[in-house]
Order: sequence, then structure tokens, then C-alpha cells
Amino acid sequence: MVLLNQSPRELSEEVQILFLRACIALSMIGFIGCSLLLGTAILSNSVHRHLTWFSFIFSWIVSCVSYLLLLFSNQLESLDPPFGVCLTQATLIYSAPPLTAASTLSLIAQVYFNIRGMISHELRRNENIRSMILILVPYFLHAGVTIGALIIGLKDPATVQREDLDTPYCNMKNRIPSKIASISVVILIIPTLCIEAVILLNLRRHWTVFKSQKLSLSTALRVTVFSFFGVIAVVVSVLFASTKDRSPELNVIISSMSLVAFLIFSSQADILSVWMFWRRKSLQSPTDELEDSSNELRGHLHLRTDSIES
Repeated sequence: MVLLNQSPRELSEEVQILFLRACIALSMIGFIGCSLLLGTAILSNSVHRHLTWFSFIFSWIVSCVSYLLLLFSNQLESLDPPFGVCLTQATLIYSAPPLTAASTLSLIAQVYFNIRGMISHELRRNENIRSMILILVPYFLHAGVTIGALIIGLKDPATVQREDLDTPYCNMKNRIPSKIASISVVILIIPTLCIEAVILLNLRRHWTVFKSQKLSLSTALRVTVFSFFGVIAVVVSVLFASTKDRSPELNVIISSMSLVAFLIFSSQADILSVWMFWRRKSLQSPTDELEDSSNELRGHLHLRTDSIES
């Protein structure tokens, strides 16, 4: 593709504006979608998810806000936004990828623990402590990268910049924050993909167990799709670390990640039945209703077989 070999500064202003609008539109749709999804799960009595799921969706909202900060501050068309705004965004865009990668690992780890418990019939021990670790660690990592990038930006204000009009965010000339963020994501995504492979293997080997528990095929399909999603994240992270100037296409890919997360996790029957209330009976079969009742019981009692629908 010709544009991949072009520097962003070689593109015409019209093309830069086109890429800018595409990035903003994708990020905004992802932000609205994930916010709607999170709000639905919080407010609806018929949707039940583990806390790691809420953490995962919220992490993508944080990511969207990070990339939309220039828009929210009315500086989107300025190549020289105020230093405070630019520094804030520059620190957040480096800490957002490790946050979403870590929350993804936490979500997949929780799914694995649930599946393992169903197969082995193990009693859960220290579950509250484990859940707390899975929820808090991603945000401690986010805070650490944010503080590190902030220190670099304050010590060297000249490193904070907005490179091009087609780049919807500020970043840093100093490559240390970008490399730390990218390496962190790769380190986190690798075990995520390994756990996903184990989950798929267990689903295949013990499908009769899951079928008897009324777990729908959508769980396996969602995990499979999520594996592909993880591969994309690794590729984007490697490109993030290896290129000094991001191509407009890479910016579009990064902006679309939250939208992909929204599409994957908003397509479950219980979510859709809340949004499409006028078609609730046709969307929710008797089996789905049994699953929802079972999931509600598991969610309230914290039993071994609580919902793994993520």
C-alpha cells in the first residue's frame, strides 16, 4: 500500500484530515459503545458478569478517553495544544495499552479458573484475594507507566509534541515510554494467548461437561475470536515499538481496538435482549433463560460454577 511508505508529512492536508476524522470516529464509537455496555451490565438485573469483566470494559473506556483528550479539550485541529493538555495525553496514551493488555489477561485468567473449577470440581480457595489481585494489578501498572512518562515529560518539556494533523493525540520524541508500553503489552499478551489456547483445549476435551451445565457455544466462539484479537494487539505493539513515526493506517488500527472489544462483548443474548426489549422473547430462548437464571444464582452465591460468559 502506497500510504504505508509515505511519511505523514508527505500527505496532503485533506488526506490528513480524513485520517484524523476516521481515528476520532472509531475512538468515539468505541467510547460510546463500551460506556453503554458497561452501564447496561451495571444497571440491568438480567446481565451478570464477573468483576474482571467490568474492569476489562472500563479499561477500554479509559483508553478511549486518553486518545480523545484533544477532542474533549477542543484542541483537535491545533498542532500546538497547551502543554498541560498535551503532556497529560502523552502520558495516558503510553499507559493505556498496558492497562488494556493487563485487564485482558485478568479476564482470560478468570475464565480459565472458572472452567478449571467446573472440570475438576475443586472448591474455591482465596477467591476474593485472587479476584482483587486480577482487578487491581492492571491499574497499578497503568499508574506506574503514567507516572514514569509524566516525569520524563516534566524533565524534558521539548519531548512532548503533536507530530501531525492526522495524529489525533500528543506523544513524546523520547522513545523510552513507547518502548516500555510496547514491551509490557507483548509480555502480557503472550500468557493471555497461552491461557486462551488451554481454554479452547479444555472446551474441546470436556464439551459434554459444559453442555450439561447449559453453557452456550457462544463462549467457545467468543474465546476464539478473542484469541485473534490478542494477536492483533501483539502486532500493533511490535509496530508501536519498532517505528519512530506511526503511519496513518497504524493510527486507525489503534483507534479501532476499543470498537472491536465492544463488538465482541456486546453481542451476547442477555445484552441484546436488554437493548432490544421489544424482541426479548425472540432473542432469548428457554435455554438462554435457564442460563440467565443459573448465572444469577451463581453470581449471588459465588458458587464454583459462576458464569464464564464474558
